[in-house]
Amino acid sequence: MAHAGSDSGRPSARGRSHRWLTVAVLAIVLAGGGMAVEALLLTSHGSASTQSGSNVPSASGSPLGHGREPASADLQASAELAAARATRNQAAAWVAAQVSHGVIVACDPLMCAALEQRGFPAADLAAITDSSGDPLGSSVVVSTPTMRSQLGPRLATVYAPVVIASFGHSTSLVQVRESAGGPAASYLAALNRDLRERKSAGVQLSRNSHIVTPPTARAELEAGQVDSRLLITLAALAHRFPVHIRSFGDGGPGAAGRVPLRQVVITAPSAAYLSRLLAFLRAQRPPLLAATAQHRHGGITAVQIQYTAPSPIGLLGTSASS
Repeated sequence: MAHAGSDSGRPSARGRSHRWLTVAVLAIVLAGGGMAVEALLLTSHGSASTQSGSNVPSASGSPLGHGREPASADLQASAELAAARATRNQAAAWVAAQVSHGVIVACDPLMCAALEQRGFPAADLAAITDSSGDPLGSSVVVSTPTMRSQLGPRLATVYAPVVIASFGHSTSLVQVRESAGGPAASYLAALNRDLRERKSAGVQLSRNSHIVTPPTARAELEAGQVDSRLLITLAALAHRFPVHIRSFGDGGPGAAGRVPLRQVVITAPSAAYLSRLLAFLRAQRPPLLAATAQHRHGGITAVQIQYTAPSPIGLLGTSASS
């Protein structure tokens, strides 16, 4: 019994070996400067946090799983603002360059400011706000998200039914619309009548032996896609000398199908021809006075003839009756 008691009071060989192993491990850990302990603690805490669902600060100081959402939302909002600004500037540049400075343009205050910065006359701008009513009396309406929120569906169905140019998309969409100037139904009926008159005049010009056109331009003439002012000008030119058409263009990006092309490029084979052509064009009066530009290609000069937006309706009928 005494032997048994003596053995129970001393650690066994196996117990002593385990104790020395634990001491040795602790010595190695301490000798490592505590790095292993830190790693062990981080691993232990990370495991506990994962199991308990607690938030562990990320490198940025925000809880994991929550720090990215506000940043992502801020980036998206910033991107949307930048897209809206870029689209507004693009639309303002187009309107300032393409829309006649003799017509009234309705716009929200931001767009009006952008137009004025690009040289559009301030006297021809009508700023539309919550308290300023509607765009009646304007010839062109620049439809922005702000304008659409103020006027609702009546903007497209009543005030300005036809898009003559479009920029951007979704929440940054900006449309340049032609005003009805009265009841929308009457305006659309007049627009359809004008299209039929343009088709008739275009077919006549395509068959004129003094007018030479490539296949694409001929198809555009016969489809009524060419502005009435260009049709009248080309007919008058064909009475004086042969007209070689290169192309029609400048209908406005994203324009509706009934919006006509307001630009033509013709060739001047000689200096004498060019002089007579420019003299004729510069002698015209509104609405037939066009902007002109010249481009030299080898020995031939290409002359660009361009009219401003919006295209007048009923001009061919008036011209025929007079």
